[in-house]
Amino acid sequence: MTDAATVATRPRPKRRRRRFTAGTAGQYLALALTVALTVFPLVWLFLTSIRSSADIFSVPVHIIPETATLTQYVSVFTEYDTMDYVWNTVIVSVATVILVHLLAIPCAYALSRFRMPGAMLIFGLLLIMRMIPVIALAIPLFAVFAAFGLLDTIWALILSHTAAKLPVAIWLLLGFIQDVPKEIEEAAQSDGAGTVRTLVQIVAPLIAPGIGASAVITFLFTWNDLLLALTLTSSKAAQTLPVGLTNFVSQFGIDWGAMSAAGVLMVIPTLVFVWFAQGLLVKGLTTGAVRG
Repeated sequence: MTDAATVATRPRPKRRRRRFTAGTAGQYLALALTVALTVFPLVWLFLTSIRSSADIFSVPVHIIPETATLTQYVSVFTEYDTMDYVWNTVIVSVATVILVHLLAIPCAYALSRFRMPGAMLIFGLLLIMRMIPVIALAIPLFAVFAAFGLLDTIWALILSHTAAKLPVAIWLLLGFIQDVPKEIEEAAQSDGAGTVRTLVQIVAPLIAPGIGASAVITFLFTWNDLLLALTLTSSKAAQTLPVGLTNFVSQFGIDWGAMSAAGVLMVIPTLVFVWFAQGLLVKGLTTGAVRG
């Protein structure tokens, strides 16, 4: 009883308050500047998209639009047929994510679990492919697809994006698969499960966060790509939204309002994905990429 009373009456240690030093002030200032530089272009893009054409070119420039209007968003779909570009972008991005992971998951599993001749060579080639810029692949891919008659098709974009994103997905998934204890797979195999069944029913659910992170990264890079789409397509039937934004530039000028509205529509999926999948992105980049 005496011990309990002593503990109850013992004064609690005071929490140390973090001293606000010049270094701390500098860190907060750098953080505020970084956030401002990152957010300001997006805010200005949105404000421009809801301005009237007269307000866009008004002098002096009004930071806050005098009158907000959705006319620019209407013209994006009525005058420029932007919906066709949106659908092409969605199809290419989703198909690329599916195809990349249908290939990356078994490939990463094989590299992680089986001893194969030339495994180190494969690791080196994957590392090299990660470092090659996309612009270096554009011309060779153009020649290959021209030879097979696939230029200016959706399939050309899907296959080219798959080739570009596959090494990154394999490297990300390698780290997650290596974190799965082999004893779990051995127990499943002792119960009669084959390699494919073990991969699909045991390993894949355990590395779901890695698959999610890889899928988000693959989708974002495919959604925002301009170079490959501009090189491999020439008609609206296969062009994606980043290429469609160039249609707002003509010999008579630039339709800044409609271009800004289309830019906002293009940024929205990126922001939504990053907002809901930021945990997966951080885990994927810090686990798979660092281990690779």
